[in-house]
Amino acid sequence: MNKIEVYKFVKVKQLVYQLIKLYRTNDMNSHKTQKDFLLNEINDIFKEKDIDISDFITSIDDVKLTKKKAEHLLNELKVYIQDFEIPSSSQLEKIFRKVKKLKRPDINLIDTKEISYLGWNDNSSNRKYIVYKNLDDKFEGIYGEISPNKVKGFCKICNQESDTSLFLNKTKHNKSSGTYTKKGDYICYDSFKCNQNLDDINNLYEFIVKIK
Repeated sequence: MNKIEVYKFVKVKQLVYQLIKLYRTNDMNSHKTQKDFLLNEINDIFKEKDIDISDFITSIDDVKLTKKKAEHLLNELKVYIQDFEIPSSSQLEKIFRKVKKLKRPDINLIDTKEISYLGWNDNSSNRKYIVYKNLDDKFEGIYGEISPNKVKGFCKICNQESDTSLFLNKTKHNKSSGTYTKKGDYICYDSFKCNQNLDDINNLYEFIVKIK
């Protein structure tokens, strides 16, 4: 079965919620072009993978569509989501080989159809760990300090407003002298919520490049 990536499904959900908002306007006749655009955008995401969602499109092409009904319909589409592969314990040890006593996430609490990357906090050391698949579909990871202080702001990974914290990654500034520098920015303190908002994986890649 062909499947779409998690972040693309996030985009689908965003488009569906835009559609519901459009349906709440008084004059739908003047918004028909926008409605058709949203429906085509949703369909095209699945069409790229040769997935037929014509029944879903018909169901959401309804001015009486409620959020509850939309969520039920979206849930039925989750069979078309490609699960994020969870790295094994040995793979995590290899990714973070410089970290002593690595605190691993509780994988039993993770819905692999809800995340585009794996991120978790170690509150005892104020660290955040991020594991992702690179463009060659290989695991890579990064870790750094995460401030316990949260502020309302825009996350540099998902580009949405949320409770953000300053994340700092320590990198070697000068190999000969052994000096280090810290690079970072504000990102979601809660990586699961970040994944819920991430609709473009390139945002994650750009953030990683910036702070490495």
